[in-house]
Amino acid sequence: MQHLKNFFRKIEVHPVTLIYFVLAWLGGYLKWYLSALLIVCIHEICHLMMAYYFHFDIEKIEILPFGAYLSLNDFYFHSMLEEVCVVLAGPCSHLFIWQGILMLSDGVYQEYLLQINYAVLLFNLLPIYPLDGSRIVCLLLQRFLDLKQAFYFHLKISVFCLCIFIVFYLQINTCVIMSYLIIQQFYYYRFIPKYLRKYYSQIPTFHKPHKIKFHQHLCYRRGFINYYQVNNNIYHEKEMIYKLIENVKK
Repeated sequence: MQHLKNFFRKIEVHPVTLIYFVLAWLGGYLKWYLSALLIVCIHEICHLMMAYYFHFDIEKIEILPFGAYLSLNDFYFHSMLEEVCVVLAGPCSHLFIWQGILMLSDGVYQEYLLQINYAVLLFNLLPIYPLDGSRIVCLLLQRFLDLKQAFYFHLKISVFCLCIFIVFYLQINTCVIMSYLIIQQFYYYRFIPKYLRKYYSQIPTFHKPHKIKFHQHLCYRRGFINYYQVNNNIYHEKEMIYKLIENVKK
């Protein structure tokens, strides 16, 4: 019961969402709007359930005009496998949503719901931050690249894909979504150095993996115990924390 109370305290409704509710009601398409919003919310609830299962620190769930967004304080601080599970929980939910639509609706309404379900799935797989496809790309990059390099390369991919998306899909009814995604790129750019400094400072508290990685240069790989060769000496990652934090600014 206490978990349920804490959950409801973390739900926030964006002011623009209320405006959309009113416009949908006045326009006579409130049922259609709420149905589409429900599909996106179920998608986000599946993220939430998986995050609860792996004991992520949940900051808030924000109800946006075009869906919902789950904010986690410690994403990218858990194991990469747990993070992948949390991300994939959303896209996988559309299989169950699809089955539910076939069972509980028919006719034109069913066709509309199936189209929305398909569109939400494809949209969330785009490699644009903060969509699910973007997070998968970031986790894959972190698997093979230095942590700092992975984040900034991921940002470039996100901005590039967003520019293509804007060129081909910018319409009046997509302006709110486009504006939201553009703002998120700036937030992400500011987030990266803050995250890196926090992550490096917490290296001594992380669960120790079994794999070892040796570096000739100042870089860091997630999922490994990192060692550094400097002037013919070998240093453990804990001894290089200050250098790693200092390198964030460069």
